[in-house]
Amino acid sequence: MQNKEIELTEDSIGLKRYGILQLINNSYVNFQWEIGKYFIDLHKQGDEEFIASESLRLQRNWGNLFSVDNIRMSIAFATLFKDPIRVGVLGATVSWNYLKVLLPLNDVEHIMSLVKLCTDENLSIDALKEMINQLLAKGEIGKLSQEKVNKTKPDKLFQIKTNEQGRNGSISFRSTDILIMDGQSALSSDGIINNLFPDSDLEEFLKINLLQNSVFK
Repeated sequence: MQNKEIELTEDSIGLKRYGILQLINNSYVNFQWEIGKYFIDLHKQGDEEFIASESLRLQRNWGNLFSVDNIRMSIAFATLFKDPIRVGVLGATVSWNYLKVLLPLNDVEHIMSLVKLCTDENLSIDALKEMINQLLAKGEIGKLSQEKVNKTKPDKLFQIKTNEQGRNGSISFRSTDILIMDGQSALSSDGIINNLFPDSDLEEFLKINLLQNSVFK
């Protein structure tokens, strides 16, 4: 059976670009979670002196991605979200810039409800900030989480089982590779994946000349 020939159309190139950005985004969100988990595993999440010291050490080679403020946000992320599968869901759905707006709510279900809203309505970060401020002012933020968690769009991942043929028959497993975003080519210019950039911390981190980094000397 011959492989289908690749067509370099505008649509196919656009989808490939989207896929690349999504992989970067997923890796970036997961890395932020791992940064927070590093401090939690050391039981240093509340040690401001240690956080400041580690921030200074890491920023020398890796930039503002390891600023004290960003480390604190990563700690908050890893504290709230303990399941790496769910972290993978977030990485396939929203950027770190969105999560920095959502994490101060300090409630997993509120955050997941707003993530669902972001994906359903293709909200820009500015629109999300405005909505949260309005809901907080009215005391209505809790209304968003009245729907059961397993009915929200991101959590459909937990209901999907993929079968893989093994030596002992069919094996069911959960996979973060399942594409959970619909209509990806219809995202507007201020939509979710386009808010991956600009992110000055991420851009600086990716542009660092690794050959000049002491790790590689």
